[in-house]
Amino acid sequence: MDHIPAVPSRTVEGLETVPYVCEKSYDGGPFLTYPIRENKPQMLPDVADGPGKLPFSEYEKHHPTPVKDFEAFCQTWLFFGLINELLGNICKSTDFVLTDRIGDDKIISTSQLPGLVEQWVKSIEDSSSTMAYEHVAECLRLTFETLMAAGSEFDLRIKFCIASVGELFAHAANKAFVGVQDFVLDNKCPAAWFMLFDRTSWIERLRRSGWCPSQIEFMMHTSKSLQSLHFFASMQESIPAGRHGLCDNQKCVAYQTDLKDYTTQHVIKGCRCKDLYVDMSSLDAGLTAGEFPLLRIREAETLDELTVEIVASQPDTCYLALSHVWADGLGNTNANALPRCQLLQLSNFTQSLKAKLSSNNPQTELLFWCDTLCCPVAPGQAKNRVLAQMKNIFERATCVLVLDASIRLYESEAMGPEETCARILASGWMRRLWTLQEGASAHKGRLWFQFRDQAVNLGVLSHQVLEIYNKYLSRRGLAVDINSWIWTFTTFFRRGPANLGADLATVDAALQHRSVTVTSDEPLVIGTLLNLNVIGILNGSDETRIHRLWSLMPDAVRGIPKDILFRLGPRLREEGYRWAPSSMLHYEGSNAVLLTMRKGDNQGTPTPNGLMVRLSGYHISFPQRRSGLPANPWGLFLDESTFWMRDDEARWYIVRRRWPSVEGDYLSKENFSGAMRNNMNLWVTHIEIGSQTWSPYGFKNGSAALLTRLVQESHEEVKYVQSYMHIQAASLQEASCKMFEAAYHVAQKLAESAPMQQLANMSKDVINMESPEYKAIFDTLKPEIYRIAAHRKSDLAMTTARQVSGKDDDNLFGAIVGMIFIGNYAIMGPRTPDNQQWCVD
Repeated sequence: MDHIPAVPSRTVEGLETVPYVCEKSYDGGPFLTYPIRENKPQMLPDVADGPGKLPFSEYEKHHPTPVKDFEAFCQTWLFFGLINELLGNICKSTDFVLTDRIGDDKIISTSQLPGLVEQWVKSIEDSSSTMAYEHVAECLRLTFETLMAAGSEFDLRIKFCIASVGELFAHAANKAFVGVQDFVLDNKCPAAWFMLFDRTSWIERLRRSGWCPSQIEFMMHTSKSLQSLHFFASMQESIPAGRHGLCDNQKCVAYQTDLKDYTTQHVIKGCRCKDLYVDMSSLDAGLTAGEFPLLRIREAETLDELTVEIVASQPDTCYLALSHVWADGLGNTNANALPRCQLLQLSNFTQSLKAKLSSNNPQTELLFWCDTLCCPVAPGQAKNRVLAQMKNIFERATCVLVLDASIRLYESEAMGPEETCARILASGWMRRLWTLQEGASAHKGRLWFQFRDQAVNLGVLSHQVLEIYNKYLSRRGLAVDINSWIWTFTTFFRRGPANLGADLATVDAALQHRSVTVTSDEPLVIGTLLNLNVIGILNGSDETRIHRLWSLMPDAVRGIPKDILFRLGPRLREEGYRWAPSSMLHYEGSNAVLLTMRKGDNQGTPTPNGLMVRLSGYHISFPQRRSGLPANPWGLFLDESTFWMRDDEARWYIVRRRWPSVEGDYLSKENFSGAMRNNMNLWVTHIEIGSQTWSPYGFKNGSAALLTRLVQESHEEVKYVQSYMHIQAASLQEASCKMFEAAYHVAQKLAESAPMQQLANMSKDVINMESPEYKAIFDTLKPEIYRIAAHRKSDLAMTTARQVSGKDDDNLFGAIVGMIFIGNYAIMGPRTPDNQQWCVD
C-alpha cells in the first residue's frame, strides 16, 4: 500500500502487500448500481426488493457470502470500481496491478494513486469536472457500509487497502469541494474509516513494534485516521520492549522512579567527575516577590574548575528553562547538585540554542533554570515558593528545552516532520505529569526538543506538519492527528478570545496515560493548569492536597462540571468528598468527555455534605415478586450486571452496571440485581438518557448515570443522596419498547391463567418444586404465554423479538414475559424537574 504514510524502509507486519484476487474486471458502468448488474441487490440499502430489507451488514450475518467470493467482489467493485467512478479516464485498472517480485502472483500497487487524486482535485477546483460532492459522498458511504459486513475471515490486507483508498478520497473530496458547493460543510463523506477495524488487530501490531500498552491505548483513543495508525505501526519504539513489561493501559511505569534508590547519572557511564553543589539558602532569603533563582555556568579548562553562579531573575532576563524526565538521571533527591559533566553538557546545549535564538545579537546572555539545582530539596516554605512559581518560570522563559533520552537517540535531519513529531509524541516526556505543565506553560514557538544532532522547535515542526496537511492528501489524516496532539498541551493558557485558560475537561483529556512519582504532586500540577491558587493547595499536609484542590475548583474556568459524578475511577473516602475523584490520572475508556462546554446550569458546588448539583432523576421501586416460581424460570438471558426498567409512560429502559477496569476505592461492590432489590429509596440521577437499538448480547450506546440512595430530603427541596453505583441507561427504540410492552400485558394476563391459579393454590403450603405435580403445572406456563400472545395479537412484538435475537423462534419473547411476570424489573417513578437540586456525596 504505497499511498499510505510509513516510516521510510519500514512496513507494517501483515500489510506488506495486497493480493490481486478479482475474478473479473470491473465492467466500467455506474458504481452505485454495480451490485444490481451482478445480481446482488441486497448490497444496496435503498433497493426496495432487498431480501428482508435489512442492512447488508445484518443480511450477511444470516446469509453469509463465501469469503473468497466476497473478497473478490469487493476488490472489483469497491477498489477498481470506486477508482473508475471518481477518477474516470485519467487512469486505467492496469495502473494498479503489478507482478510480485518474489513470485508470479499479481499484487495491488497504489504508488500512482496520490498523484492521480491530486489531479482529480485540481479538475474540480478548476471547474473542469462536473462531478457533484453528494455523488462522491454517496459512493464513499456505500463503500464504508459494505466493508462493515466484512467479517473476521475477510483478508485484512484487502479490507485495509479499500478502506485507506476510501479515506484518501474522503480527504480529497472535502478539500476539492470547499467553496464550490455549500453542502460540503455538512461533511457527508465518512470520516471514521478506522472504526471498520477491530482494535485488537492494531493493538497487536503496535505491541510487536515495541510500544507501551498505555501509549497504544492513547493512540487508539485519539487517532482518527488509518494513515496515523499505519504510520505508528511502522515505527519502532525507541526503548527496549522489556522496559514496558510492567506497564498497562492506564499508565507507563517505564519512567517511574523509586526516589529512595534514585541515582544521578553521569553523561558517560564510568565517568568519575565530582558533583557541583548549588547553595540556594543564601539567595532564597534575598529574593523578592516574583523573583526566582537562575544559573550562569562558567566553563574552564578542566571540569574541576567549572563553576556555577546563582543570579536572581529580572523581568528582562533571558534564560532557558530545562524540562526533563528524572528517569534519565538528571535529578537529585538529596541535594541541589549535578555531576560536572552534566553541567558542561547543559552549558553546550544552552550555547547551541542561544546561537539559534540570537543570531542577530550574539552578545545576549542566556542563563538557565533547572529544577534539580534551583528548587530546594527539603520540604518547607522555600520549596513551596518555587513550586508556586512553576507556571511563571516556564511561561517567562526565553525558551524551554526538553531533554529526553529516547528523543536524543535520533537525528532530526534524517527524519521528516511527521516522524520527528511522532518521536516526540512517543517519548517518555509525553507520559509524565510535571512535563505536561512545563510544556503547557511555554508557547510552542518557545518549546525546543533536543535531538542527537540539534534542538528542534515545536512551532516550526507544527507549521511544517500544517504544510503537509495542505499539500499532501495521502498524509492529511496523519497531519491532523499530529497537530491535534500538539495542540492538547500547548494551548492550555491561551484559549478563547480572553485567554481564560483551560477548563477541567481540557485538563482531564491531557492527563490521560500520564503518571507521577509523588502522588501529592498531582493536585499541584492540576491547580497550575487550571490557574488556581497553588499556594492554597500547598498550605497544609501533602495527604489532603487533593481535598484542597477540589475545594478551590469552583474558581477554575467553568468550575466543576456536574457530570464529574458519573466518572469511573477512585474516589475520596472522607465524608463530604466521596463524590470527588482521588486522582484524575485514572484512565477509563468508557468515561465520557466532561461537559464543561454544556449550556445552562452545568456547575457543581462543593459543600460540607457533598457536591450540590441540579440534575433530573427518577425514583426506583419494584413490583412484588410472585411466589411459587423459581428465581429464573426460563433461563433468562441477562447477567447480574443488567436490569430493565419501565416508566409511567410505558417506556422501557435497559440499565447496566458500569465497572471500573481495575480495583480500588470505588463505589459499592455489591451484586447489581440484588442490590437494586434490597435497598429502599433508590434514585437514578442523570443529565439525559440516550436512545439505542438493543440486542440481548450487549449494547454500546446509552448515557452514564448514577444510582444513589436517599439519605435525607430537606424542606428546601434538596435531596441528600449517597453515591451507590455507576450505571449506563438507555431507552429502547420504538419497536423494542412495543415488544416489551406487549410482553408486559401478556404477563398481566398470565397471572389470571388457570396454571397460575393452580400454582397460587399450591403456594399456600410449602411448595416442592421437584414434585411431579408442580412440574406438570409449571410446564404448561410457557405454552400459555404463546396462547395469550396469539390471543392479544402480539405477532408484531414476537417478530421483533425474532429479529433482535437473530433466531427463528419465540424463546426471547417468552423469556421477556417470564422476566416481567416474576417481577424481575424496576419501576421508574415520575421524573423530577430538570433543575432538581441534589447534594451528592
